[in-house]
Amino acid sequence: MTRDNDNNIYRLITRAAALFGGAQVASILCSVIRTKLIAVWLGSTGVGIIGLYNTAIETITALTGLGIRSSSVREISEAEASGNRHKLAHVATVVKRWSWFVGLLGAVVMISLAPLLSRWTFGDDEHIWGFVWLSCTLLFNALLSGEQAILQGTRQLRKLAKCSVYGAVAALVTSVPLYYFGGIEGIVPALIVYTAVTCLVTLLYRNKEIPAANLTLRQTAHSGKEMVVLGIFMTVSSFITTLFAYIFSAYLNYKSGESAVGYYQAGFTLMNKYVGLIFAAMAMEYYPRLAGVCHDTPLMSRYVGQQNEMMQLMLLPIMALFIVLHPFMVRILYTAEFYAINDYLLLAIQGIPYKAISWSIGFVLLAKGDGKLYFITELLSDSITFTLNIVGYEYFGLQGVGASYTIGFILYLIIIYVACRRKYGIEPGRKSWKATATTIVATTAIYVAYILLPLLAWILTGIIVALSCVMLYRKWKNPAAEAQ
Repeated sequence: MTRDNDNNIYRLITRAAALFGGAQVASILCSVIRTKLIAVWLGSTGVGIIGLYNTAIETITALTGLGIRSSSVREISEAEASGNRHKLAHVATVVKRWSWFVGLLGAVVMISLAPLLSRWTFGDDEHIWGFVWLSCTLLFNALLSGEQAILQGTRQLRKLAKCSVYGAVAALVTSVPLYYFGGIEGIVPALIVYTAVTCLVTLLYRNKEIPAANLTLRQTAHSGKEMVVLGIFMTVSSFITTLFAYIFSAYLNYKSGESAVGYYQAGFTLMNKYVGLIFAAMAMEYYPRLAGVCHDTPLMSRYVGQQNEMMQLMLLPIMALFIVLHPFMVRILYTAEFYAINDYLLLAIQGIPYKAISWSIGFVLLAKGDGKLYFITELLSDSITFTLNIVGYEYFGLQGVGASYTIGFILYLIIIYVACRRKYGIEPGRKSWKATATTIVATTAIYVAYILLPLLAWILTGIIVALSCVMLYRKWKNPAAEAQ
């Protein structure tokens, strides 16, 4: 690959991160506004009912969705990269039909379980029809996911970002009046409208250039087999991760009570939801690009290395600011009571550089469609992290859990690197490892300075943020200059 192509990749990564980072911030803002209005108009009861309904919807979606939203991106990306329009039409048609299937399956399951869901969730039979009506949201979500996968796989990234932002805004505007005028009775209609409008916006922006392929049901089922198998592995892995998290929360509750669970959830949310925004944003562009070259190991290695370099460059200023500003962030997002998580945050943030490079390497398994190895590595990682969490909390409290977060990602990096290196010959390259080491050294220095000399930590943070912004700007506007 030439230097010009390398520079184009750096610029592509930077712009994709800005595009989807902005889209995610807009979507989160809409969600915050919606939640705030619901809390004001319906109170804690309304918020609780919505949460229970959404939990049921998400659970059934996870069980019946077969992971198609994520696994299908690989198939579409590979077809798009081949340049064979007939193959692309074939795969897109398969994805759309399977989306209809899992959507209808989810709806039927929810309708069938409506009486049980009402009793298990609310302890009565008064919400049976609520679950029956909400079954249509599973179909809307499935169709939405299929179209999003096609947009992502064909690299229609700007359209995908527009779907996210416009869908969130339109859904907010159309659903909020139902809460205001309908009160508690308006919850079910509002949830349906919210999902339907989001789906409609995505359908308006769907890739209309891909024609429908003429396939029989048997051909559709056979062609989707590999996609579904990978999706099932991903779904089971996600379920196990959630299960371990639940067991650890139950352990915390047994050991120290609900307040300990609250502290842990608050800290974990800060690390994964807010700091993790950049990971989710960059995955939208990185995954289909990597899947498109899944048969070219040297090029995959180059892409992995470049992705990690940019990840480290973007995360370094965020981590530096996080270290010096975390007390203010905790105070703004929670209350002074949650200062108890400060030590957890300071230790956990040190694991982000290891998470970035292991994340970059880990996508190789999804791009290759190696669901079995993906499942094994994720299971090992979850088991190790869970064990470290228990040991860390037993001996050091929340501070130990923060340390286990970092140690867990160090061990996961070793696991995923060895697995991808031995099976596929993937090597991120010297520049990538150097970028990772630079981030680790810089953030460790700021951490030590923050503990011993806070003023020095602020000075170092200012220098790092300024240099990182200059380098990112050069990557954005004139990447060739950065390579010289």
